[in-house]
Amino acid sequence: MSFTDIFSVAALKRIERLKNRFLNKEPEMCIERALLATEAYQENEALPVIVKRALTLKKILENIPIFIEPDALIVGSPASRPRGAEVFPEMSVHWMVRELDIFETREFNRLRVSDDTKRIIRTEIYPYWKGKTVCDRLEAVRNRSIQQAVDCGLISNPHQWAGFAHVALSFYLVLNRGYEGLKKIICEKRSALDITSPDYVIHRNFYDAAEITCDAAISYAKRYSKLAREMTQVETDPKRKKELEKIHDICARVPALPARNFYEAIQAVWFVQLIPQIESNGFSITPGRFDQYMYQFYKKDIQQGSLTQEEAQELLDCFWVKCNEILRVDDRGAAEINAGYAAGQNLTVGGVGRDGADVTNELSYMCLLANAHVGLTQPNFTVRLHKNSPDEFLEKVTEAIGHGNGMPQILNDEVIIAGLERIGIELEEARDYIPVGCDEITVDGMWGRCNGGYLNFVKILESLLNNGRCMLTGKDTGLPRVDLARLNTFQKFKETYLAHLRQGVRILVSEANITDVVHEWLMPLPSVSVVVAGCLDSGLDVTQGGARHNFTGPVGVGSASIGDSLVAIKKMVYEDAKIDLERFSHILRTNYQDAELLRQYIKNRLPKFGNDIDEVDSLVVEVTDTFFDELDHHLNPRGGRFTAALYSVTAQIGLGNKTGATADGRMAEEPLSDGLSPAYGCDLSGPTAALKSITKIDLKRAIDGVIVNQRLSPSVLRNAGGRKKFKDLLRAFVNLGGFHWQFNVISTDVLKEAQKNPGKYSDLVVRVAGYSALFTELSKKAQDSIIARTAAEL
Repeated sequence: MSFTDIFSVAALKRIERLKNRFLNKEPEMCIERALLATEAYQENEALPVIVKRALTLKKILENIPIFIEPDALIVGSPASRPRGAEVFPEMSVHWMVRELDIFETREFNRLRVSDDTKRIIRTEIYPYWKGKTVCDRLEAVRNRSIQQAVDCGLISNPHQWAGFAHVALSFYLVLNRGYEGLKKIICEKRSALDITSPDYVIHRNFYDAAEITCDAAISYAKRYSKLAREMTQVETDPKRKKELEKIHDICARVPALPARNFYEAIQAVWFVQLIPQIESNGFSITPGRFDQYMYQFYKKDIQQGSLTQEEAQELLDCFWVKCNEILRVDDRGAAEINAGYAAGQNLTVGGVGRDGADVTNELSYMCLLANAHVGLTQPNFTVRLHKNSPDEFLEKVTEAIGHGNGMPQILNDEVIIAGLERIGIELEEARDYIPVGCDEITVDGMWGRCNGGYLNFVKILESLLNNGRCMLTGKDTGLPRVDLARLNTFQKFKETYLAHLRQGVRILVSEANITDVVHEWLMPLPSVSVVVAGCLDSGLDVTQGGARHNFTGPVGVGSASIGDSLVAIKKMVYEDAKIDLERFSHILRTNYQDAELLRQYIKNRLPKFGNDIDEVDSLVVEVTDTFFDELDHHLNPRGGRFTAALYSVTAQIGLGNKTGATADGRMAEEPLSDGLSPAYGCDLSGPTAALKSITKIDLKRAIDGVIVNQRLSPSVLRNAGGRKKFKDLLRAFVNLGGFHWQFNVISTDVLKEAQKNPGKYSDLVVRVAGYSALFTELSKKAQDSIIARTAAEL
C-alpha cells in the first residue's frame, strides 16, 4: 500500500485546497465568544456556577457566528471566523490588556488584533471580569512559598490561565446513543434523586447543567444543518450542491441521534471533539483510539457497499485538516511554553485490545495515510507498538515517520500497560489505554488532571547553590537556605539536593491541589462531564471527582540537565578538586564570566546522560525516583493519587528563561534539557545508547507521560536498508523497555535555511516536544533547540 494508492486525484486536490486555505490565513483574535460569555454571566449571576457555565455554553453555541468553508465535508469551527482564536475572559484577562498591542509583533504565536477588538476588550470585557477570573482567585489563595516558587521559575502552572482538559472523551456514548439518548439517562437519574439527601442539590445542579449542555450541542449542529440548506439555494456547482445537501442531512441527525454510518460518525466525533474546546480553553481534548471506535462504522459501510475506501479516506483527511483549527489566545509566557499553537489532540492507532491481541486494522493504515496527505501539526498522532505488532504495520510506520512532519510518535504497550496496573487499573482496562495531549496516559473514564504543573529540577539545585535565592533576581525561591561549607562530601550534597527536591514536590502538590479546588469553584465542565464515563452515574462534574478514575499528573522538567549538573559537581568539586563549591557557585552566579575554559571543559570532557554511562545515569535515576517517591505520599482533592510525568512540552524554554547558569556548562536563560531526552547535542553514542540510558529510569512510574526526542538524518530512511535498520530500532525500543520515542527526520541545513527565509518554508512542520508545529511559528529559542538536537545516523 503506497501513500496514494487509495486516493483519487480530485480528493487530493480538495485536501490541498483546504490545507492551503488554512495556511494562507493569518491567525486572528476573535471576540465574539467573550462577548457572549460576558452577557451570559451577567444574565445568570445568581445561579449555581455549574448551571451558569452550561447556560454560557448554550448562549455561545446558539449565537456565535458560524460558517462552512469551500470544499469542507466536515463542519464546525472553534471560532467565529477561519483560523480565529477566541478569548476566554473567565480564565484570565488582566494580562491581555497589558499585551494587546504586542500580539502582532511578538516572536511566537502571533495573532492579528483589530482596533475594534482591542477597544471591546479594554472597555467591555476587562471591566466586568477584573478580579473575577480563575487566575485572580488562584493568586488570592496561594501562600507565600508557592508564589515565590512561581515567580522564580521553580514551578509553573499551565492552569492558572487555561481551563482543564487533557482528557479522552468517551465518544462511544454519543455515537451509540446520541445526545438525545444521553438526555434520557440524565432525566432518569435526576428523577431518581432523593430530595432529602444532603447531596441532592449538588447532583440536581449537575444533571440540570448536563441537560442544558446536551440541548446546546443539538442546537449547534442544527444551526449547521440550516446553514448548509441555505447555501444549497445559491450554490451553482451541482457537485458542491450535493455535498451541502449531505451536510444538511447529517447535521440534522447527529450528534442528536446515534450515528448510522461512517460519515455520520466522523461528523459526530468532530462535534463532540469541538464543543468542549468552545466551553473552555483547556489543552488536549483527545480523539483517542480512533481506529477502534470508528472501525465498526467503516467496516459496515464497506461491506454494504455504501462507502468506498477512497470516500472514507477523503473524509478521514478532512477530519485531519479540521483538527488544525484549534488556536488559543495565551499570554507571552504561556505562548512560549506552547509555541506553535500546541493543541494536543492525540489520535492513536494500533496496539493491543482488551484481550491482549493486536487490534491493528484497515483504519490504522488509513490514518497513517491521512497524516501523510495533510502533513500539518494536528491531530497529535500516536502509534502504539508491542512485541507482536505486525511487521507490515512497522514498515508503514517507518514510511510515515520518513514523511517528515514529526509524526507519528511511538508508545510502548509493554511498559505502559504494566505502569497502569501498578496504579491499580485492571489489566483489561489498562490494555485499552488512551494517550492524551503529548502522551499522558489515561483510560476510558479517567480525569487525569494532566498536566498537573511543572517542577524545575534544575532550579532546585540553583537555589541550593545560592542560599535559597534565585540567581537571576536575588529573590527567595521558597526553598530552605543552606551553608555550603557544611556539605563537605558529595553524599551530603546529594542528600541535601534530594531533600530540597522533596520540598519542591510538596510545593507543586500544594499548587496543584489549590488549582483543583479553584477550578471546581469557578470552572466546572459540564460538556466534558457528559461524555466522560462515570459522571452521569455519579451525578458529579469531572472537577468534582465524577469520573471513574481520578489522578493528577505533575511534570518533572530538566532530567538530563540535573544529572549532567550533579555529575559535574561530583567530579569537579569532590573527586578531582578542581574547584571548591563556593567558587563554583560564584562562577554560576556570574554566568561563567571569565571562566569559558572551565565551561568548555565541563561541556566536552565530563560524562553526559544519554550515552549509557552509569555514573551520570544513576544520578538521574536517583532524582526521578525521589520525585516518584514523594508524589506517592500525596492525594488530590478528588481522592485520587499523583502520577508522575517526565516531559516538558516547551516548558524547558520558559523555565530555562528563569534559570541561571548551571553546573553542566549551560549558560543563564538557555533552555533546559527537553523532556527525558539527553541535553542538546550531548547524545554522542547513538540512539541505542541514549535509549539504554533512558530505560534505566523506572518508566512504569512515569505513567503520566514521557517524551524522548530524536532527530534523524534524512539519509537514514532514503533506502530499503536504512528503513530495515530503523524498523529493527523500533523493535529494540519495545524490547528494551522504552516508553515514548518521536523523530524529526530533517537536515540541519534545511532548518537553518528556514530560519533565514521563513516565507519559503511556511508549511515546514517539526516535532517540538510532545507535539508538532510549523517551524516558522516557533520562537528562535525553540527553533535553535531543535537544530541543536543531534542528527543521528543508524
